[in-house]
Amino acid sequence: MGTPVLILGDSGAGKSYSLRNFVPEECLLIQCIPKLLPFRSKGWRINGQPDADGVAQRGNVFRTDDWNEVQDKIQRMVLSKTRKVLIIDDFQVVMQHENMMRAYQTGYTKFTEMADHVWRIITAATQLPDDVRVYFLAHTEESEGKIRMKTAGKMLNEKLTPEGYFSIVLRAIKKDGKHVFLIKGDDNDTAKAPPDLFPDLSEMDNDLKAVDVAICDFMSDSLGATI
Repeated sequence: MGTPVLILGDSGAGKSYSLRNFVPEECLLIQCIPKLLPFRSKGWRINGQPDADGVAQRGNVFRTDDWNEVQDKIQRMVLSKTRKVLIIDDFQVVMQHENMMRAYQTGYTKFTEMADHVWRIITAATQLPDDVRVYFLAHTEESEGKIRMKTAGKMLNEKLTPEGYFSIVLRAIKKDGKHVFLIKGDDNDTAKAPPDLFPDLSEMDNDLKAVDVAICDFMSDSLGATI
């Protein structure tokens, strides 16, 4: 099964910057909010953007906030022979924008449907081959005393607890002027990871490539497979 990983953090906490050490040729990036990457992004190309001759180029950066398209991109990862990492930036926007588009719909059914759409996306990531990793980057909120993934409101929180579908949840924070990943939180935090994945560490540099290497090593040891 594929490995979904949740990266949580406030705006400006370094989530997007954590992608800086990935080789673009090994990744696909879905931007739910179109924006510049916060590092020199040679090799990262927006799919469909015209080149100097006006020809639409094939790229590894897709821009969409539609849950169906996000799910489709995840499912298509099974066809890729070279790209084994999919990153979904600003994942919470999938829920928030759908909520805004359906703002004038009455009744509670829409909240169940939105929760189902997010569940379908996360489930699709777990159904990929063992060597595929999917990183969900999302904003945080405080709900009932816990720091958790931002959703589209209390009604959605009652129907879906996204963190429960992930074995690895890291939180991007700023500490002493540096961007770090929190690995182990307290009772008010949803950060978590298998104890042997980052032994003796409660935090680390916010380098998602380093996280990916550690996950591949851990999976290889656990499954006896080459990741």
